[in-house]
Amino acid sequence: MMSFEPPRITLSPPSAIVLLVTSDETLTSRIRAMIATDRSIVLHAALSIGDAEIEALEIHPTVVLLDLDLRGRTPALDLLRRLRRRPETLAVPVIVLGGHGESQLRAAVFDAGAADYIEKLPDAIELRARIKTHSESFNVRAEHNDSISAIGRLQRQLRDAVRDAEEARRAGTDGQPGGADTALWRRKVESLTRLGVEISRIHDYHLLMERILTEARTLLGADAGTIYTREGDALRFAFSQNDLLEQPGRHSKTRFSSLMVPVSARSIAGWCAMSCELVNVADAYKLDESAPYRFDQSYDAITGYRTQSVIAMPLRNSSDQVLGVLQFLKSGGDSSEISRPFTDDDEHMVAHFASMATVVIERARLTETVILRMIRMAEARDPGETMAHIERVAAYSLIIFDEWARRRGFEGPGFERQRDRLRIAAKLHDVGKIGISDALLKSPRRFTPEEHRQMQQHTVIGAQLFVDSPTQFDETAQEVVLNHHERWDGTGYPGYVELDGRPTIDPATGLTRLTGKRGEDIPLFARIVGLADVVDALGSRRSYKEPWSEEEVLKHVRNESGRHFDPELVDIFFARLDEIRSVPVAHMGD
Repeated sequence: MMSFEPPRITLSPPSAIVLLVTSDETLTSRIRAMIATDRSIVLHAALSIGDAEIEALEIHPTVVLLDLDLRGRTPALDLLRRLRRRPETLAVPVIVLGGHGESQLRAAVFDAGAADYIEKLPDAIELRARIKTHSESFNVRAEHNDSISAIGRLQRQLRDAVRDAEEARRAGTDGQPGGADTALWRRKVESLTRLGVEISRIHDYHLLMERILTEARTLLGADAGTIYTREGDALRFAFSQNDLLEQPGRHSKTRFSSLMVPVSARSIAGWCAMSCELVNVADAYKLDESAPYRFDQSYDAITGYRTQSVIAMPLRNSSDQVLGVLQFLKSGGDSSEISRPFTDDDEHMVAHFASMATVVIERARLTETVILRMIRMAEARDPGETMAHIERVAAYSLIIFDEWARRRGFEGPGFERQRDRLRIAAKLHDVGKIGISDALLKSPRRFTPEEHRQMQQHTVIGAQLFVDSPTQFDETAQEVVLNHHERWDGTGYPGYVELDGRPTIDPATGLTRLTGKRGEDIPLFARIVGLADVVDALGSRRSYKEPWSEEEVLKHVRNESGRHFDPELVDIFFARLDEIRSVPVAHMGD
């Protein structure tokens, strides 16, 4: 029998370990006082370059604060380059403390490998925000490396399982080839091995989860399967498949992703999550009264499906956190026909797939954590880019997309996948502002034409963050970040540009394309986010303006239909206006 241990995934708790490198003891005292109120930040100081290199190896900082005037600027830059060359400190973000208005020096600092540059000294709130943002990003990268290591361990365990199973097969058949059991064994081993490879190569969360369900159901002989993800004290139907419901005349239109199951003994899945124990039930409608859980019949009532056998396995990480539940069902059919219950061997097989699903969920959560860190970094730099604004833009965007999809009959796994990408991309729409100067972002007045052109570059800067990323999510984020300021009539920005900022050459004419994108040349998600962003920005207070009333915002949206906004999306916006108004964090005019 194949043995298998769930992968060990280590998640480091968020913390900030700061190494301050300066020969100025007064500066050290001031910084120590500025961060003293935040107990999550630990400060270590080094007064010389030699001390700094030793300290960096001993304390494992999450961020380095480097005083550019450390015994001359050349030694400070040399230290920065050496930190970038050492494998132990290569990924540690370095924030350089420099002087005012030194643009050429700022360029040299970033060229040497700095992660950030701030003028000595910002206010205490900003300093702490930058330290924590860079530290959290560093911790997330470390967590990601732990996740990759877990995937590697999973693949090694699969290779060991293949070897052990091959030895067991040979011993059991005395070397005689052939037989149905041998063919089934080979299918199982090939399926597990293939999925182990896909987990390391495929980065699409939805695709991997659907593949895990499909392969597992095939090998278990199950006609239905669900991956629940835990959200607080409830389980959500994140992924669900049922062959019987997809037969002609029996397809259910119920969108199960909106259904929640309490983590309690009122259902098999809920008790599985609560107890962290595997459950294997031969007949859900004939549970023994002594069983610590009940069978929730609501799923069958909604769909017309008749559950018989159930097997459920908690998705538990190395910290014993239950991330969800993997569950498979067999139907009793429409007659008295009894299906084969799940066996002990099936339990081991489910454990394999549960380990895979756990790795995929952990990796998806790490990705989302990185995204939230990027958002918070932009928020810390731009006073107008609050998390509330970001959440509202994402919420409005999903409401508009849901109606757009409904009108086209777009549903199922493909719809859920696109919806998830839009949700994250909408939150990232202004992430490029991390590359805009503080003086511009924090200006209390309206921009001059030149300043406005500089600000427009945040679209290109943000899109560049996703250039080297191969996933469909990154492609979606890049589209939204680059194009959410385009206008339906072609007067928006940045227009047809390469991601290095150069204008695009029209291959048909050989001329430079200077205009903005027009109409459906603007990607759908960018058109949606563009509308949501303007609606919320107009109704929010900014340093240079008071919030508009809801009446003024709605009038503007109507007037800009076919000019700034896609007319169909404007129609959808007003069709779902009550739902948009009901977004919990949204208060037009606040």
